[in-house]
Amino acid sequence: MDDDRFYDDLPLFADFRAVTDDRAFRPLPKAWKVVVADVEGSTRFVEAGRYKDVNTVGAATIAAAQNAMGRRDFPFVFGGDGATLVVPPGALEPVLRALDGVRALARERHGMSLRLGVVGADELYAQGAAVEIGKYELFAGKVIASFRGGGLSKADELVKRDPARYAVPERDAHHCDLSGLSCRWKPIRSRRGVIVSILVGARPGRPAKPVFDKVLDRLDAVFGGDLRSANPVHPATMTYRSVWDNLAAERRLHASAFTPAFAARALEIVVAGLVFGWKVPALVFDAEAYAESMAAHSDFRKFDDTLRMVVDCSARQAADIRDFLAGLHAAGEVVYGLHESDEALMTCFVYDVKDGGHVHFIDGGNGGYTLAAKQLKAQLKAEK
Repeated sequence: MDDDRFYDDLPLFADFRAVTDDRAFRPLPKAWKVVVADVEGSTRFVEAGRYKDVNTVGAATIAAAQNAMGRRDFPFVFGGDGATLVVPPGALEPVLRALDGVRALARERHGMSLRLGVVGADELYAQGAAVEIGKYELFAGKVIASFRGGGLSKADELVKRDPARYAVPERDAHHCDLSGLSCRWKPIRSRRGVIVSILVGARPGRPAKPVFDKVLDRLDAVFGGDLRSANPVHPATMTYRSVWDNLAAERRLHASAFTPAFAARALEIVVAGLVFGWKVPALVFDAEAYAESMAAHSDFRKFDDTLRMVVDCSARQAADIRDFLAGLHAAGEVVYGLHESDEALMTCFVYDVKDGGHVHFIDGGNGGYTLAAKQLKAQLKAEK
């Protein structure tokens, strides 16, 4: 397998349960790089009510990197307050330039500091961690990566522990292309009563496969054998924000409003507002079909050594999940974090409204993954 084409050539799996199957994963070539990008002090911003800004900056790192690579598919995982990106060596420099632009934008437009660090896959292997990647097919033509082996967690640990060695220095020129990134839908209200953000990891030293099989079995049972039904993205509960709100929000994705790029975005916002907000028939695409397809293009469940899910459930189902995970934790099998809200957030990366041309990053409202991670980290700390 050609190293540069490693991700392009990976086989796909369409059943999410394959995240526990050895056959679905391949080791990352040693020349590839793991890039860690996260908002420093994100919990503080979330607790101050700025969870949407945190989400936007996190998703911007993915959009900027993919645009820098000519919209080439690459492995990443969105974590709510940032993302971990895995890039081929030939793409590292353009990706880091783009991420430096996101860092400048985060500071100037949001008052946030974006931590950036790079660790080579070869170094992760040398330290006893592995990075194994699988391609989960959300929909025909659209995939997201799954990860295992502990390498991503090790990269995050190294970047935070030794920034002098792994941090990405700031550059003089700050520019990033965030075309396609948008946050135009209002928070999506729960249809069943509760939106639960779930993080589950196997207890250190425990075999991962039987643990995650058990968790996925139980979640399937909670939702009547169809975990897809728990997806919070649903046209019936999706409402488009006003044109003015979207103009104000997306103005913050640009260094200046007086640019052709923002003028084009403003025109797009107005047209989209007419189509999705005022239900004016679209002339060049099927708006109803696009809205219906968004659920299948969303990352409401994913895996990166940690099972990450945002699910829409009843209060009884939420209690079942909570009690089940608490029992597994007491039995020494898992560490976990949960956060409950009455809504989910959706940040979109759309470069084509056709199937396969868009992906939607899902997080729980009022802190979602960030506050669930706070609980998980506290459990890990208590075990040391």
